[in-house]
Amino acid sequence: MSLLNEQIEVRSTDRGNPAQFTWRGHTFRVRRVIGDWPARPEAPGVPATQIHLLRVSAESESGQPSIIDISRDTASDRWTMRRQWS
Repeated sequence: MSLLNEQIEVRSTDRGNPAQFTWRGHTFRVRRVIGDWPARPEAPGVPATQIHLLRVSAESESGQPSIIDISRDTASDRWTMRRQWS
């Protein structure tokens, strides 16, 4: 697993789910969303953020499958690649 926290560009479906994203100049196709949940607060008593974490099954341009955690800040509509599971 690699912890990345790098901004990515995402193309979404009509329903708002990620369909593909670009990271470091490479495009990944999202095969399916495995999980979607709000981020936990950083500390006890701190309200939850407007960030949603998504675990996706994705495929690289060369067809290499991967499990990737991405997040979306709903306030700014910014997407981040958080982790790539190897």
